[in-house]
Amino acid sequence: MAHQITFLQLEALVAIADMGSFEAAGRKLGSVQSGVSRHVRELERQFPKPLFDRGSRSARLTVDGLEVLAQARAILQQRDVMVSQYVSKKILRRSLRLGVTELAALTWLPAFIDALRSTYPLVDVELEVGGVAADLYEKLRLAQLDLAIVPDAPRWTDILRFPLASVRNGWYCSPAFSLKRRRLAVSELGQLTLLSQSADSAAGHEMSKWLERNGVQPRNILTCNSFAALGGMASAGLGIACLPNAISGELVTLGLLREVQVAPVMPPVRYVAVARHDALTPFHRRIITLARATCNYRTRYQDAATREALAEKAEL
Repeated sequence: MAHQITFLQLEALVAIADMGSFEAAGRKLGSVQSGVSRHVRELERQFPKPLFDRGSRSARLTVDGLEVLAQARAILQQRDVMVSQYVSKKILRRSLRLGVTELAALTWLPAFIDALRSTYPLVDVELEVGGVAADLYEKLRLAQLDLAIVPDAPRWTDILRFPLASVRNGWYCSPAFSLKRRRLAVSELGQLTLLSQSADSAAGHEMSKWLERNGVQPRNILTCNSFAALGGMASAGLGIACLPNAISGELVTLGLLREVQVAPVMPPVRYVAVARHDALTPFHRRIITLARATCNYRTRYQDAATREALAEKAEL
């Protein structure tokens, strides 16, 4: 008599496929490797052919295993849909694997986490902060993340996109930086040392395309995929940096940077929440709604907290 297929068995199969090994699957599921192996053995007994290639060192699925994997994903997604629709938000227990870029972590991420914990107090957030959006897109595609909040990248055509906000970047340099005028044509930037994220990042890619459209080939570009570090490099007088207002604002206020007006201006970078077609549930849609309500890329979280504290003090 066949045993009953369980959610634990299906979760083990999906986790192994996503994480690449039994050991990594155990860490993801909060289990030991032997427990994951047991669930897989029990699942394989239900089928006439093996689901994994035992001759391979890696956890490689057979053709039959890939077919079962597709069905397992669909079943688990339907379970998540039912749970997220009918279980109270206050008692819903599940994990959320979320990826964000540095700018979100420096601005609105604390407000978002507060809203998430207030709405779903028992949801366990597994957060990954990445410097380059392409890394998060790839992890989402490999099912290592449930959602990612990243700059839009149209080349990822197999991903669902949900618009959140747009961010404008400006040009900033040290007051001591050798610059005769504070208003420049874009053609003049090519003669300066530019500080930017790499072309693999959305901001760096947008800047490169903008320069190319305007016929500018920079003489020298120093790249770093941290906006915070780029602000420090500009403050040190190493060049003129392409920065969002949230990063440049305090440095300008402190007199460490000054803004340089460049015409024409660069187009804004659009930020989106992204998800896989086969993994989006009502729960994830509600998380995206929370992100849309809290995302504010214009102000660092420290600055927002300071303003709130001052406002509360003024009311007393």
